[in-house]
Amino acid sequence: MQIAEHYAMPAHGHLGGYFQRVNDFNDKFDIRWGKIEFDVFFGVQANVKVVLKVYRDHGICETYLVDTDAFDIQWDRHKRSTRDFYIHPFSNNFGPINCVKFSFIIHLDEHSIASQNDYIFMDSHQAQDGHPQYRKITGEWSTPNAYRTYELNAAELQSDVDWYNHHFESLNLIPKFTKGQQYHPYHPKRFIHDHIDKVIRSKWENPGRLCTIKVSVDCIDDTDFVSHLVHASHQGVLVQCIVDWRKMTLTNSQNYARLKRARLELIGVFCTPQHHLIEVEPDMHTKFVIFND
Repeated sequence: MQIAEHYAMPAHGHLGGYFQRVNDFNDKFDIRWGKIEFDVFFGVQANVKVVLKVYRDHGICETYLVDTDAFDIQWDRHKRSTRDFYIHPFSNNFGPINCVKFSFIIHLDEHSIASQNDYIFMDSHQAQDGHPQYRKITGEWSTPNAYRTYELNAAELQSDVDWYNHHFESLNLIPKFTKGQQYHPYHPKRFIHDHIDKVIRSKWENPGRLCTIKVSVDCIDDTDFVSHLVHASHQGVLVQCIVDWRKMTLTNSQNYARLKRARLELIGVFCTPQHHLIEVEPDMHTKFVIFND
């Protein structure tokens, strides 16, 4: 079996000091900047994504995805560094960080390869100590990585896209403008809840079937939506949510706390590219839901 460690190994972990950020409600949060560097034993075609795992009391694990950029490039090897990511050492809902671990994924030739192990980025003492921290990352205290990607057939997906590009009318799309008003008759909220119920019924009728709800939005802080997703999860539906990292980190919201306690797959994405034309810090701003793929 291929493992990501055949292509790359983490080498260095850096954690900056505390600084303060505010959210949309002007709540203040003390956070810290982090970076992980890798030695990659392959050309620059091999990309690395990091799955950051922040552990707190009561079995809470906050999961994030972080991209990397290549440097010191040779034809048969190079180094990679994560883009900027941030950790919140003390959460009002779940207390201090116990440990920050990570696994990683190699993307090569349209395939993904997960690492065999989780590695320690920073322990609880380093996460709470206010001074900048460095850790030489080794296999010491590493544990098996349970996070796996699911490979799809790229040719099949491309074939579907090509077909839709030539049969656009088959999507039955009707543009509707609601001005963001939840009680507007064209607002998709009712549609979304109806489809969640439809997936739950599908699971009841076919208990052996993998029924899924996949959500990708910048923010999921809606009480009704969260309650329905948690209910679906309790009914055996696999619920996966991807949001912008700020929305699940720089918050005191009980909705996000409920999602974390329910052990749904909630992932925060760090969208922190470096480019001279970027004037403001971007965020992950996709908005779609996939019901029962």
